[in-house]
Amino acid sequence: MKYLAGSSFPSRYTFRRLCDFFGFDEYEMLMPHDQFRNIVRLKPIESAKDIQIPTYFVNLLTTAKRQKNALGKYVGYYYQYYNSFSRAGFILRSLIIVYNWQDYTMYKRLERLKLESDGSAPDVYKYVGILATVGDRLHFIDQESITGHELTHTIIYPSYRNRVTTLTGLTMGVSGSDQRLISASPTVLEYIGRGIRLREAIEGCRIYESGSAELPAPILDALRRSPAADVTRALQVPPLM
Repeated sequence: MKYLAGSSFPSRYTFRRLCDFFGFDEYEMLMPHDQFRNIVRLKPIESAKDIQIPTYFVNLLTTAKRQKNALGKYVGYYYQYYNSFSRAGFILRSLIIVYNWQDYTMYKRLERLKLESDGSAPDVYKYVGILATVGDRLHFIDQESITGHELTHTIIYPSYRNRVTTLTGLTMGVSGSDQRLISASPTVLEYIGRGIRLREAIEGCRIYESGSAELPAPILDALRRSPAADVTRALQVPPLM
């Protein structure tokens, strides 16, 4: 409200984010009101219906659309465990909710980058994605929803039982450190139900030491025994110099 009232001006970083969000250049946002109003009037409002999507992406979305019933048993809340991309030797526990949206199976993921012993406020990251089965594997593909600067891909072995308990696979993404390393780790999804105490579940999302007593022993064992563990354990690939 202070920005709108003209009593305060955002920092350069915040100003850049505002420009990116609204789709304007910095110099346009700083124009006199009358000139800026004319620019807004000339800019077309793009509708989602106007976006042209290549055929292969349409086919992928069509495949995901047809799988809503088959993916129904995965609906609910999960804890996700994998080796932290930003802190070597630590394990990150995040919260996932899988839900139905129209004809698709979607999910949201919440990360809180906070150590057990750290009393400061955590860095929070939120992701929104889609779930689909391709090649007899579950594919979780999401984008960080606050800045939009990060994509994550998790490939999971499906459950062949009616009751889902734990799922294993591989998570790939980019570390949250300044180096932004390409990273991968074995991952475990622990099903915790369709109705949970959300506040308590969120409080449990943080970075843990690998030997923490708060982490379930079966989950740690599953991380070690995951087929993906044979491929990588928090693999990080630096850029070529």
